[in-house]
Amino acid sequence: MNDERNRPIIAYTLSGVREVAGRGATAPEVGDVAAIIKQDGGESRAQVYCEFVAGRLAAMVGVTVAAGVLVTHARGLRYASLKIAEVGFSLTDVEFGHAAEVATRYPVEAANLAVFDAWICNTDRAGNLRANLAESTDNLLIGLDHGGSLLSVADTIDAAIERLRSTHWPPAHLFQGVVNAALLQPMIERIQRLPDEAIQDACVLSGTIGSVILPDQAMLAEALVWRRDHLPEIALRMLLAAK
Repeated sequence: MNDERNRPIIAYTLSGVREVAGRGATAPEVGDVAAIIKQDGGESRAQVYCEFVAGRLAAMVGVTVAAGVLVTHARGLRYASLKIAEVGFSLTDVEFGHAAEVATRYPVEAANLAVFDAWICNTDRAGNLRANLAESTDNLLIGLDHGGSLLSVADTIDAAIERLRSTHWPPAHLFQGVVNAALLQPMIERIQRLPDEAIQDACVLSGTIGSVILPDQAMLAEALVWRRDHLPEIALRMLLAAK
């Protein structure tokens, strides 16, 4: 069984090295890192903001998700999700048919990610998770794409806040009924130890991101504090019910 002391190092894809960047002892170079560029759209008007904040929240509780950064564009900020390097093994896009296999091979990681999804109200984990399922010692399970969570869990921000303040959302999950129930509690407790101020700092940025203004960001922080306090009920209902 994997444990968090043996968490793999995530590497990302270097697409090219262009020129020397200086004469330092480390021989720095200017290079290009491959990324998937996300932007706000009609179906997800808070995509960029939600991707960025979800990454910050995941880092706070030690959940493994793909790293990403905000990038400038002539039409506004966009989100660059860094492309994971596959060196010596290939990663499988995890759909419902893989759920039991993944939860067996990666019991701790699956439990941690599932509880995190319950907290951020992620309704779209299937297909947004990659894992090494080959016969090898290279173990890697990493979450991707959080544009269907937080303020993008509904068509409008007001509707999203309403769902965030419900213990019945998300209604289901990729690992529902297959995750090891005994492994859920550590991540529930880790999230519940987060102070209000830490959640606020992760959610409330220095200005408007796309269509997400500061009052919306503050409302999200309040909703996540509420979900933190109700997380045992939310997570256990969502994950332990049979499909």
